[in-house]
Amino acid sequence: DVRHATYGSAHPMDDGHTRPTLHSVAQPSASASAHHAHVVQFYEGESFLVDAVSQYIAPALAAEGVGIVIATAQHRTAVAESLRMRGVDLAAVVDQGRYVALDAGETLARCTVRGWPDETRFNAVIGGAIARATPTGRPLRVRAFGEMVSLLWKEGKGDAAIRMEQLWNALAIKVPFSLLCAYPMADFHREAHGESFGAICDAHTRVVPAESYTALTGEEEQLRVITDLQQKARALEGEVAERQKVEEELNARLAELADVDRRKDEFLAMLGHELRNPLSAVRNALITARLDPVRRDRALDIAGRQADQLARLVDDLLDVARITRGRIRLHTRRVRLNAIVEHALETTRQLVQERAHDLSVNLPACDVWVDGDATRLEQVVVNLVSNAAKYTERGGRIEVSVEHWGREVVLRVRDDGIGIPAETLPHVFELFSQANRTLDRAQGGLGIGLTVVRRLVELHHGRVEAHSDGAGTGAEFIVTLPIAIESADESTPAAAATSEQIRAQILLVEDNEDAADSLMMLLEFHGHYVDVVHDGVTALDLAQAKQPDVMLIDIGLPGMDGHEVARRIRADPKLKHVMLVALTGYGLDDDRQRTKKAGFDHHLVKPVEFEKLQAIITDLGKPRSVKPLTVH
Repeated sequence: DVRHATYGSAHPMDDGHTRPTLHSVAQPSASASAHHAHVVQFYEGESFLVDAVSQYIAPALAAEGVGIVIATAQHRTAVAESLRMRGVDLAAVVDQGRYVALDAGETLARCTVRGWPDETRFNAVIGGAIARATPTGRPLRVRAFGEMVSLLWKEGKGDAAIRMEQLWNALAIKVPFSLLCAYPMADFHREAHGESFGAICDAHTRVVPAESYTALTGEEEQLRVITDLQQKARALEGEVAERQKVEEELNARLAELADVDRRKDEFLAMLGHELRNPLSAVRNALITARLDPVRRDRALDIAGRQADQLARLVDDLLDVARITRGRIRLHTRRVRLNAIVEHALETTRQLVQERAHDLSVNLPACDVWVDGDATRLEQVVVNLVSNAAKYTERGGRIEVSVEHWGREVVLRVRDDGIGIPAETLPHVFELFSQANRTLDRAQGGLGIGLTVVRRLVELHHGRVEAHSDGAGTGAEFIVTLPIAIESADESTPAAAATSEQIRAQILLVEDNEDAADSLMMLLEFHGHYVDVVHDGVTALDLAQAKQPDVMLIDIGLPGMDGHEVARRIRADPKLKHVMLVALTGYGLDDDRQRTKKAGFDHHLVKPVEFEKLQAIITDLGKPRSVKPLTVH
């Protein structure tokens, strides 16, 4: 019969340690080779392992059987000493060939090929050792302890360890023996070890917990520990699930950030392209105007159009910066949406005509009033119509309509252009998103116009949607806005032109000489008297001497900046009548607040639209009173 071990209650040993009691259980069989005990012992301490191995081997040696220990040198020495303490005459059983001690590392090397267990070598090495220890015709109890699987696991070769366990099982069918394997529990400390741990347990006929459980004295105590372990396992499962969820969310966020970063790089590349094109046109046009008087007017027209394009690009960038930082503010009043759409169409007329589009406009007969910022609402319409014009082939059709639906008004801009692919449609309002990017950049634009549209519409408590049936089917953008609660007559008609043109005395303070000279020439052409200085100190001296009507002051002056110049002008009683206009490349709310605090009447963002500047100068002919800063 082949006998194997099971663990029962623990009892104290002579050396003071508490060790599990090992009970021998007979399994009678007609064929000894048909029975095989393959036990796996998990352990936490080295001393417990040594006790378990010696306690497992000793009964076989006491019954005139065979003990085989395949272990590290440290463990072989400790097991031999523990067997002696149990009364085993180790020298005698070694001489009789009934105790075989093999080095685990050397034996493992002989049983593997390139780190993987080889069945032929394994059977020759292990089967040969068992055969030499068991003379023919004499059935013996054979118990073996093998540490090779533990070494494989420590090397990170879990699959190889499981394969060797399978080879032990296959050999036991041919050769009668029982086997004890042991693994340190500390080697299974990761969640990823769970599957391999289960496979190792499945390869054994009995699994024995580590000493923190087997050393418990009673069934009640063991049940309490099992219950506690079940609770901890369930909590760990919940924590693992939560971590997996967090990891999935993190991976999704990382993928999103990577996509944003990619689109940002594409955007920067497009920005360089979009800026260089009009700059090249302006430079070439100016050279032509200087060299060829015949083509001067045409060249200057080109330069003007391209300069306007540059200004629009800069305005788009500034709008996106304000929107993403939540710094944009609306100047809301009751306005006619019909008039806003008409002004926007006038602004985009040239682009539509250049591309030979058929533009259809359908506006209500009666005015539709909304509460909003007229400039920003016009920007929404301009962006949508420009977008339709750019993405519709020459000769295409664009439809613009306004419909009154209950308490809402619906603006529709539809085209029969290139359409929007299904995969792009959900992202058309996202920053840096643009469909059909190509190297030729035939459509132009930075891919931020629709982002601006969505945010401006939302600031007006409205919503915007995009619809398309796919590539080549055109696209439709629908803006829905709330109608003003009460209708009213338009309270702010356009200012009538003055019967007499204002000729103002202007002091221009600008450190960039080219910018100063070009603006001076333009102002003088329109009949104004202009003095130019390039620093703040000189500006203050000349202001005292000439007492101008208007001072156009650049903010970024050398030495004394424009804010300080304005503060000193406002502190001088003789100059309180002077209209102060800030000229700056910065247009954020903080910049406007600073110019207002310094005493400026108006804030103009470069490049300055001359029509706006003329309108400001025209105000000189009207009664002046204390009023808030006007932003342009």
